[in-house]
Amino acid sequence: MKITFEVLGIVLLVLAVASGTMYLLQRRREQRAQRDGVVVYATLVSSEPVKGFGKINMRKIVMRVQEPDSDAREVSIRTRVEPGQKFTAGAMLPMVIDPANPKRVYPATPESAKRAVLTGSRQERRMMQSQLRSPRRGGPRPPSGYQPPISKLR
Repeated sequence: MKITFEVLGIVLLVLAVASGTMYLLQRRREQRAQRDGVVVYATLVSSEPVKGFGKINMRKIVMRVQEPDSDAREVSIRTRVEPGQKFTAGAMLPMVIDPANPKRVYPATPESAKRAVLTGSRQERRMMQSQLRSPRRGGPRPPSGYQPPISKLR
C-alpha cells in the first residue's frame, strides 16, 4: 500500500513539473514572437464557445490572416475572454505571427500592435491608414473586437 502512494506521488510530481515546464516554454515563445514577429490585422470570421472546467469562458476564434506577400489563410485560436465580451464577424484584430513557426499566431499586445503591417485590399488599407492617423475622423469606423470591461462599481 505504501509503494502505491509513493508511485502515485512520483507520477503526480512528474506531471506537475512537465506541465509547468510546458507553460514556461510557451510563455517564452509568445514573448519572443511579440518582440520579433510580424504584426498584421486579422479579420474575425467566427467565434464559438468551447467547454472547459468550471466557469472559465473559453472561445474558439477563427480568423483570416493575410501575411505580407502571401495568400490569406484561416487560423483558429482558443483563448479566455471576459463574460460580456462580444465578437462580430468582420472585426479587425491585431495578431502576431511567430517568426520561428508561421503557423503559430498570438493576439498582439498593445506595445506590439503599434508596429502593425497593413495588408488586404487597397480600400481596406486606406481605411485602416486613415483610422490610424486620425481615429475620430475619416468616416465610419471599422468594427472592433474590443469591448470595455463591465464596471463592478454599480
